Amino acid sequence: MAQTNESRRFPGVGWLGSHLTRKMILALVALAAVSCFALWGGFLAYLGDFADSTYDEVLDQAAEEARQAGAFLEGCGAEASAMEDYLSRRGLACVVRDGGGNILYERIPDSAPQMLASSGTVEVTLSRGQTARLTVWSQALQRSEITQSLRSKALTGLCAINLGMFVVVALVMYLVLVSPIVRLRQTMRRYYEKGEQPERSQRMDEVGKLQNAFADLAGVLDCKEKAEHRLIASISHDIKTPLTSVLGYSERLRSTELAEEKKRRYLELVYEKALRIKAVVDEFDEYLDAGLRDRAPMVLTTAGELCRRLRAEYADELADAGVEFPVECLCPDAQLICNWEHMRRLFGNLISNAFQHAGAERLELSLTCRREEEQAVFLFRDNGKGVPPELLRQIFEPLYTSDQGRKVSGLGLSICKSIAKAHGGGILADNAPDGGLVIRMSLPIVDL
Repeated sequence: MAQTNESRRFPGVGWLGSHLTRKMILALVALAAVSCFALWGGFLAYLGDFADSTYDEVLDQAAEEARQAGAFLEGCGAEASAMEDYLSRRGLACVVRDGGGNILYERIPDSAPQMLASSGTVEVTLSRGQTARLTVWSQALQRSEITQSLRSKALTGLCAINLGMFVVVALVMYLVLVSPIVRLRQTMRRYYEKGEQPERSQRMDEVGKLQNAFADLAGVLDCKEKAEHRLIASISHDIKTPLTSVLGYSERLRSTELAEEKKRRYLELVYEKALRIKAVVDEFDEYLDAGLRDRAPMVLTTAGELCRRLRAEYADELADAGVEFPVECLCPDAQLICNWEHMRRLFGNLISNAFQHAGAERLELSLTCRREEEQAVFLFRDNGKGVPPELLRQIFEPLYTSDQGRKVSGLGLSICKSIAKAHGGGILADNAPDGGLVIRMSLPIVDL
């Protein structure tokens, strides 16, 4: 609910949270934007500052060279030979002009074309009180020096940008993908090591769906484990009770001299209890085998042919028991793929269940087959007292029975459900409005 409210306040949240790929695409777009901003706004500004500082250093150097040359000129009394030696040792070019612009001294070496265009100019006072302007040109920076400096600065800047991008990408990948998967792995470990049931995730992306699928799987496994425990306990009870009687009667037959009539009655009771044990074991085998579709040959038939065989199978037997069993097929040409033995067992269990639990004074049964879209629906109905609404879903669970004395194992309707599921269909129960129970079994129709 919280996530729904958040989606209402922020319409894009639902779209973003529903798929991990969308988060990754958005993260990549954001990363590209940050990268462009860092490259154009940061890296180029960084190189620009480096170029500006280099240019300012050249100008400052030229101004300092001019100031020092002016101080030397004033100190040597404008002696030409001393200035020549001074300028030659420093590799400088120099021109001294008087107030009228006339050249008083000039030194232009052969390397003048390599001088930078920038220069330094200062005012100097000569020995006779004459004022002159001194201009000095510094030695130009070598191309290799500029290239090396630029490469060094560019390498430093690119390393810093790449390091920042790596940190951002690693953080995004950890928050979006790695951290949820690590938590899911920890949840799985706690489940198989300690039996802790996993919680469902509020995330709507693939990681959240994986978490919820694991939670559903753990729930199904837990239900199956509990069902297996109930099955084992029930089968043990259903076998142990008659087996105790068999052992008791057998012990009496072995250790006591009995009259022939009593001995015969004990033998009949032993045989009866043995038949009960066999019935339980057979029904248990049927339950285990009912869902194994690959072991049962499936053949193509029609709904009309299946109804005809069901009518021929049970009509006479039910008529002898005084039970009406009309069979009506409203879609005789609908094609089905099924196993006849399984279908016979399914409807045989439904008929047996009706005899045991319908509770009608004069039992009446009916079967109707009709088509609903791509399903052939079989409606099996009795005229009994029905089933309490709160128990309609439980009657198909393994080992459920309303027989408090457990004279039946409670696997009959569960076998029906397994057979229907193995054929790609389903089965439900509901109370008819005018009384009785309606079993709705559906099978998929094959269009060839």
